[in-house]
Amino acid sequence: MHDAIRVGPAGSSVRSVLAPVLAPVLALTAAVLLSGVLLLVTSRPALAHDNVLTGSEPPASAALATPPDRVKLTFKWRIRSGSPAITVVGPDGRTEWQHIDAEQIDPSGRAMSVDLRQLGPAGRYQVRYQGVTGRGSPFSGNMEFTLTQPGPAMPLPSGGLPLLWVTCVVLLTAAGSVLGIRLGRTPVPR
Repeated sequence: MHDAIRVGPAGSSVRSVLAPVLAPVLALTAAVLLSGVLLLVTSRPALAHDNVLTGSEPPASAALATPPDRVKLTFKWRIRSGSPAITVVGPDGRTEWQHIDAEQIDPSGRAMSVDLRQLGPAGRYQVRYQGVTGRGSPFSGNMEFTLTQPGPAMPLPSGGLPLLWVTCVVLLTAAGSVLGIRLGRTPVPR
């Protein structure tokens, strides 16, 4: 049976040929596996982007008949002073309704708010926010609310013609009349 293991011209065995090659490979494999297990056992979930929104005024996804004067967002972690930014975008996806540079952090440090201009058209408003936690980790996100009735900044549709069109028609009629009178005059023979 010992003779079946013998291989090669010099009578070397498989064990003596592979031992110098397998020993470092097995040691490296064991080290990589041990490192992976240690990383899995000792690692914790990352908290860098974990500053979750815990509340808002108006509430997220709320349907409001009257427009809010401000938006307030409350978070799990404290917010670093000078870092918050809140943008409130209207139903058209472009118009911003917040007062510029009016973000405020409340005394607890866990809420930020912004005053709003008079809201206009009815529809979905998106509140986009970003900031830095007290630990130095950036965070960002968004929430929405819906305005079911137009705000004071948006005139209610009326049944008559808009004032601009009426004004244009009156001015064009007057200009045409003056032009017609001037051109329609025939010189008086002397």
